[in-house]
Amino acid sequence: MSDTMNMLGSSEPRQVLAASWDAFDVARRVASTVAWEGGSDELQALAASQSCMAGRALLPLPESGRPLETPVIAAGPEGLDPWVDLLHEVRDALVRLSDEQSAEARAVLIEAAGHADAGARALATVRGR
Repeated sequence: MSDTMNMLGSSEPRQVLAASWDAFDVARRVASTVAWEGGSDELQALAASQSCMAGRALLPLPESGRPLETPVIAAGPEGLDPWVDLLHEVRDALVRLSDEQSAEARAVLIEAAGHADAGARALATVRGR
């Protein structure tokens, strides 16, 4: 995940977009996984997953690389913190990238950033926060 975080901070738009796509994808899989845990809020997990799918759909497919592996998720509410933080980083990276784009591209990136924020908020509450 550290490579993804580094790419989100890149000045190269292709790297930011690829890392954002990958982050949306892995966060979606995390949300889908925890939805089946006893005591998890399935509706919030579904909302997080849908937000991640919607954000990912707005971005181009990465040109190279492999998808991130579905991680082992630590127990408890704090076990989701790395993925919530990752989605916040995606939000911030896409907003930062949008400043350098045309009006049309800016609107798409801001919309994707909104999905990252919504996904983070939903994922943060899945395990009772």
